[in-house]
Amino acid sequence: MRFPRSPSPIKTVSCVTLTARTLPHLCSLPPVNCMHISPQPVARTPERLPAARSLFPLWKCFPGGTGCSACMEKKMGEAVARVARKVNETVENGADSLDLADCKLMMFPIGIYKVMRNVAEGIHLITLANNELKSVTSKFITTFSQMRELNLEGNYLHRLPEEMRTLLHLKVINLSRNKFRHFPEQLTTLKALETINLEENEITDVPVEKLSSMESLQSVNLKSNPLNEEVRVIARPLIKFDLLVSPKGAHAAPPQA
Repeated sequence: MRFPRSPSPIKTVSCVTLTARTLPHLCSLPPVNCMHISPQPVARTPERLPAARSLFPLWKCFPGGTGCSACMEKKMGEAVARVARKVNETVENGADSLDLADCKLMMFPIGIYKVMRNVAEGIHLITLANNELKSVTSKFITTFSQMRELNLEGNYLHRLPEEMRTLLHLKVINLSRNKFRHFPEQLTTLKALETINLEENEITDVPVEKLSSMESLQSVNLKSNPLNEEVRVIARPLIKFDLLVSPKGAHAAPPQA
C-alpha cells in the first residue's frame, strides 16, 4: 500500500500490512478493516510513538502470530497498535496504571520491560483482563514490584510464580474466570492484601487457617468454585473477612472455551 505524500486524509483502507515501510505511518493510519503483521524485522517506528520502538515485532505475542497469511486474525493488527499506543501513553504521561485488557495477548510482550524500565516502579495498577495468558512470569512480578492492584480476570492461568510473595504493597488481585484448581497460597503471605477474587475457577480446597491470619484481608470471592463441604463448615467460625461462595449445591460455571 502507498501512502500519499500530500496532507490529504485517506477516508478508508480495506487492508494494510504492517511492515518496516508502513510502520512510520501508523499514527496517521485511517480506520482499516484488516491489518496484517509482517514477520520481517522493523527498523524504525513512528516518531509519535517513541515508546513503541522496543515492542515490535509484537506479532509473537498474539494468536497465530507465527507469520502473516492472507486473512490471519482480522483484528490482530488493531490489537498490536492498541498495545503500542497504551504503553506509549503510560510512559509519556507518567501514569501509575497500565491497561492492556482485551488485547488478545498470549504472553506479556518482552519489549515492554525495556520501554518501561524507567517508570516500572511507579506503576501501581496493571490490567491484563480478557486476554489469553497461560502464565505470569517471574520477570513480570519483579519488574512491577510496586503494584497495588493486579487484574488478571478472564485468562487461562492455573498457577502463580513464587515471586508473588515479594509484592509487599499488593492490596487487590482479581483472578476470576481462570483455570486454578488449587488456591494460590503465595497470596496468603501478602500482609497488605485486602481483596482476593477467584470467582469461576475450579478450586475445591482453601487454606482457611492461613487466610484467617491475614490481618488486612477483607474479602475473598470464591463463587462458582466446586468447594468441598469441609471448607464451608470450617471457614465460618475462623474467618473475620467476607467469604463469598455460591449456595450449597450450586454448580460451578462451565470452563471457558
